[in-house]
Amino acid sequence: VFECPSRPEGSKGFVVEAKRWVVERSFAWMNFYRRITKDLERTIENSASFILMANIQMVLSSIQRNLDSNF
Repeated sequence: VFECPSRPEGSKGFVVEAKRWVVERSFAWMNFYRRITKDLERTIENSASFILMANIQMVLSSIQRNLDSNF
């Protein structure tokens, strides 16, 4: 579920979002997967499946990095 945070009262100009960089970083990492960046799939289900697989691979590699750093 996406929640759009409201601007604090009395603030002007740019306001930094707390977790925005996490989302932007994740989308930037998706650019490493060519099959996602080039829309070659015939159905939306196939595209969603490849996005899911890319996310799974990113999470697993993050877990692997954490395990390697603990040993």
